[in-house]
Amino acid sequence: MSIDNYGRRKSVGQRADLCLNITPQPKAELARQPVTRSRGLVRGQHASTKMNCMIAWESQLEQKACYHFEFSPVVKAFREQPQTLYLPASKGMFRYTPDFELTLHNGEICYVEVKPLSKLFTPKVLERLQAASQFLAEKGYRFIVLTEEELNFPNRIRNFAILRLYLRFDIPPYISDQAKAWVAKTNTPTIEALCRFVGMQSTAFALLAQLHISFDFDQPLDNTSPVLTPNIGDHYETCFFTYRTGPDFKQCAVSTDPHA
Repeated sequence: MSIDNYGRRKSVGQRADLCLNITPQPKAELARQPVTRSRGLVRGQHASTKMNCMIAWESQLEQKACYHFEFSPVVKAFREQPQTLYLPASKGMFRYTPDFELTLHNGEICYVEVKPLSKLFTPKVLERLQAASQFLAEKGYRFIVLTEEELNFPNRIRNFAILRLYLRFDIPPYISDQAKAWVAKTNTPTIEALCRFVGMQSTAFALLAQLHISFDFDQPLDNTSPVLTPNIGDHYETCFFTYRTGPDFKQCAVSTDPHA
C-alpha cells in the first residue's frame, strides 16, 4: 500500500505516540571508517529470522540497524528501501527513499534514515530530512534517524550475531517459566549455571535471544555473564535502540546505563 493511499485512510497529523521501552544505553563507541570512498560502498544482506528473508543493507551502519530491528520486540516487521518519495525543497523537488520501513507492534508505521552523524547536520541533508519528516508526519507516519551514536555498540552487535540463530528456537512456556523461577531464587546466577539447569546451551541461548531471561547485551557474552529475570513491562514495547526525530534531530532522552 502506498503512503498516499494509506494517508487517505487516516486523519492528517493523527498518529499513535511511540510507546517504546528503550533499554539502557551506554555511550556509543567511536566508529572506525575502514571503507573509503575510493574503495566503494559496503553492501551485504542480513539473514532475518523475524522476516524469514534476506534484508539488503548498504553500509555498516545499516547492517547494525538490522540487528537492532531484529532483536527489538517492538518491531514487528521491517524492510529496506520501501518506496521513493518526491518532496519539495528550496531548490525544487527531489527524490528521497527511506532506508527502512518498520511496522511496530502497536500498528504504527515508522520510516528510518540511517546516516553518519558527520553528515546529518550539513545544510542540504538536514533540509531534505526535515522535508521528509514533515511530509510523513502529515500522512500520519513517524520518521526517525539513526546514527553511529544510536548503533555503534560492538559488544551488543557481537552478542546479537551470536544469538541470532537462537531466535528460531521454539521455547515451550513451561521451560521459560521454570527458568525464570530458577533465576529468581538463585544467588548470582550465570549463563553457565543456566545452561546446566536447562540441560543444553542452545536452550539457554534461546531464552536469552528471545528475552525470556535477561543479561547485559552490552557486555561480552561468556559463561560468567550474570543473568536475571526480565523487568521490561510489556514485552512488545521493548526496544534496543534510541533515535532522533525532526525538526532538529537531536537524540531522544533515554535512561543511561547505571554501570557506565
